[in-house]
Amino acid sequence: MYRKLHGVGNDFIIGRFVEGTDYVALSKKLCDRHTGIGADGLLLAKMNNNIPYMVFYNSDGTLAPMCGNGIRCFSRYCLIEGLVSGDEFKIDTKSGIMNVKVTQKDPFMCKVCLGRPNFSTKALDIDTNKETFLNEKIRLSCGKDIKVSALFMTTHHLVVIVDDLKKAINDKIAEELQANKIFTKGINVNLVQVIDRSNVVMKTFERGAGWTLACGTGASSAYVILKEKGLIDNELTINLEKGQLKISSIGDDIYMEGPAVLIASFEINE
Repeated sequence: MYRKLHGVGNDFIIGRFVEGTDYVALSKKLCDRHTGIGADGLLLAKMNNNIPYMVFYNSDGTLAPMCGNGIRCFSRYCLIEGLVSGDEFKIDTKSGIMNVKVTQKDPFMCKVCLGRPNFSTKALDIDTNKETFLNEKIRLSCGKDIKVSALFMTTHHLVVIVDDLKKAINDKIAEELQANKIFTKGINVNLVQVIDRSNVVMKTFERGAGWTLACGTGASSAYVILKEKGLIDNELTINLEKGQLKISSIGDDIYMEGPAVLIASFEINE
């Protein structure tokens, strides 16, 4: 039995991992929005020492280490399937074990501790001699320089603070930055516009998926950079096209809270 869920518009097909399945091909097939089910990614549950392990394929068939909205949807799937129980449990990922707490059952909401951000350029696979890549300028094809900051927040992220989000999207800044060869394994580009100290609007261009309606680890990355700059308070609402995410921190640990909505349950012909 497969299920489709979404977290503020970021949608996923989720099922049990079966050895021997060509998931590269299957993710492309199922995630296609015209000839398949349609989704930003395929998530698979594989038990590891009695803890569900989340295998994450992007819609283009590439593997990714983690996904913020995905892990909330995956958590709800695991509860439905009986792979976990209670209001607090652990989910294992390629980026490590994440602690999940259910904060509301109807509608479903949960909070995930994503751990600490990593600013190392080695972790980010950036082609540079610099140890970090913060407040760096990258020249665009139009001849203008744009200031960016990179961090590994369970996966590769670039944060770009813009004055006008819609204009930045139309100018195709994100697509150009994502394709920059300095990011040797690609990068998720987060365009963020500050509204006030408690609210921002954001849009993410994800490697392997393109524009998505939301990105949980991207929202958390934006929070980290904005807080470093002193532009926001400790609790931040990320306003997205289909809803909101709440990001906060305790010490160096980053917490993401948001919904996970069940759309459908179905069988597929693999």
